[in-house]
Amino acid sequence: MQSPNVPPELKGAKGDIMAAKIEVPILAAMTYGIVELIRLGWSLDHYLYTYATVSGGVSASAGLFTYFFLIPAKRSRSRKNLMLLSGFLPYFYALYIVGVLGLYTIFEGMMGTFSLLSMIGGVFWVFVGFHLFYRFYLVTEIVRQHDERSELACPSPSLNDVS
Repeated sequence: MQSPNVPPELKGAKGDIMAAKIEVPILAAMTYGIVELIRLGWSLDHYLYTYATVSGGVSASAGLFTYFFLIPAKRSRSRKNLMLLSGFLPYFYALYIVGVLGLYTIFEGMMGTFSLLSMIGGVFWVFVGFHLFYRFYLVTEIVRQHDERSELACPSPSLNDVS
């Protein structure tokens, strides 16, 4: 049985599809990092394209799944804080994808050795990072609006309401 804390937009298969749409860009960037790790070797010279991409993807996936596992739970103050902290991981990874894999790659393609293919790849990663950022933003907004509606329907007692 689903908890009443789950927004209707995220119940059942709808929530699973939304989580999958968020996880796909993370897995794409992690796959790119693994391919670059194999291609460039184990050296730390290309850390931003190999180790940071893979370890950031693992942490973003862990944060995403933690966030989704906490949605149906009764949200106390500590669980809300955990949701906040785990929610930052996919956001930061999306910024990493846009900034490093996207914009920095475009910059390298223009200023380093001119490479049209590198610039096209950078545009692709900007799109992937924005997609991740926007989809996760939609989920957090759905949860926030649902919490506000449930708070208005059944306000919690405050310290001033002593009778």
